[in-house]
Amino acid sequence: MLLWAAAVAQAVAQQEDTPEPFVFQVEDLSFGLPKADEPLELNTPRAALEAFLDAVEAGDGPRAAQALNLSSIPEEERESRAPTLALMLAFLLLNHQLIDWAQIPDQPDARVVPETDAAETPYRRRSIELGQLELDGRPVPISIQRFRAEDTEPVWLFSPFTVERTSRLYAASRPGMLSGWVPLEERLATLGRPSLREWLIVGGLLTICGLLWLLVYRGVRLLSRQVALYWAGWLRRLAFPLATVLAALTYRLVIDRLITLTGPVASNLGLASEVVGLLAGAWLLVRMVSGATLVLSERYVVPLSSDDPDNRRIKTNVYVVRRLTVVLIAVVSIGYVLLRLGLFETFGISVLASAGAIGVVVAIAAQPLLGNMVAGLQIALSDPVRIGDVVVFDGRWATVEDIAFAHTVLRTDTDTRLIVPHAEFLSRAVENWSKEGEAVRRIVKLPVDYRIDVDLVRQWVGEILDGDPRLTEAPTVEMVEVDCEVAVLWVWIGATTPLTSWTLHNEVREKLVSFVSEHEGGKFLPRKRYVSQRESV
Repeated sequence: MLLWAAAVAQAVAQQEDTPEPFVFQVEDLSFGLPKADEPLELNTPRAALEAFLDAVEAGDGPRAAQALNLSSIPEEERESRAPTLALMLAFLLLNHQLIDWAQIPDQPDARVVPETDAAETPYRRRSIELGQLELDGRPVPISIQRFRAEDTEPVWLFSPFTVERTSRLYAASRPGMLSGWVPLEERLATLGRPSLREWLIVGGLLTICGLLWLLVYRGVRLLSRQVALYWAGWLRRLAFPLATVLAALTYRLVIDRLITLTGPVASNLGLASEVVGLLAGAWLLVRMVSGATLVLSERYVVPLSSDDPDNRRIKTNVYVVRRLTVVLIAVVSIGYVLLRLGLFETFGISVLASAGAIGVVVAIAAQPLLGNMVAGLQIALSDPVRIGDVVVFDGRWATVEDIAFAHTVLRTDTDTRLIVPHAEFLSRAVENWSKEGEAVRRIVKLPVDYRIDVDLVRQWVGEILDGDPRLTEAPTVEMVEVDCEVAVLWVWIGATTPLTSWTLHNEVREKLVSFVSEHEGGKFLPRKRYVSQRESV
């Protein structure tokens, strides 16, 4: 530590003994301006900025112009333009908050002394960049520099590069098409401060935006009465978010393009209008996506009675994409709102410091949700089931009614809804009856006495189903099982849809049981036989 302090002291002493200070040499520091009665204190960067802003606040533009290096301005224009350039530059500094007072040194040479653990030695500066503004797509540094004329003390002035571009930077800051009647001095006086003019303009603008919202809302609702019934409901759902977006956008455009207000009321309401407009825009986009997917579903998806599984595949993909799009819109909108509100900057350090622990907790807590989300995407991509498919899940006959973001909705034969998480749905066996089409073959199992004439049963089945339009193929009767007491016949029945096959095979079973019961007095009903043996005496 002692060696480091000695090195620093030696470096400082060597710089102080240097014959030429670390400055930019100029011929004259007055730049053709009349001599001021009360010169500004410009010996250090901090003193120069404070004196410059104090003169501007006092409304003394000519005195504030002493802090400008006017060498880049034509000599014949310097005296007339200097006060206005000083006010414009002050407006840019304050409006864009370019001055970080903690970084502005108060030494004449703007000396930088590194931290005690740094390896470099102290060094002087003759230029300090306060910030950058954009002009014609290129960054323009706003800087103050140290100048010295012969036989004078060095002073800190705004650089000629900055002064030359001040008027263009001010024009590029969009002061507003209708703000030309507001003097620059008044704009500076109300910068960051509430004023009566600001309250009146904001109140009138809010009233206009409110009337615009009501006009758009009523107009869309009236338009919904003039269109087809299908479009009417969709337009009514769009009325509120659409009116809100247009009203917020109008307020923002007027504030930015027509009347630029720099007070706290307008600034806060401008941010609020941006947030409201963004959220309403996200809501409107969600409604439009939902409407578009509904149109696609109704156009391309057919009822369960039609034999077109590709349409159900389209509906499934549309539903999954819609939900993913909605989530993406919500995440992006909320993230942008938090960014604009500055919450990321406020809590950024603390969040980063605890990111590891929070990440572990969130990962554990969200594991079921994330697993179901990934499983839902897998269902859409791998296509094991589609909306409208008839399936048998966990021994229950059901129709896939919806594939939500984290679960599948099954409508059972009792018209109840079975909610199955996607992960569980994929982890268990599912029997899909309409994977390749609506036509389904079902089996009627008929237990009879083994002496029955199978050809006679085939004749009965043919008579029952003769000319039935629900059939897709001729029925088949087979004896698949037999023992000493009973035989089991399988009657294969192909029907147009799963629901039709269910109804048809129940009807065939009922009529076959009736035939067997009545044929020859029920002789061929299944029966149990007992053999009795009597021992001889």
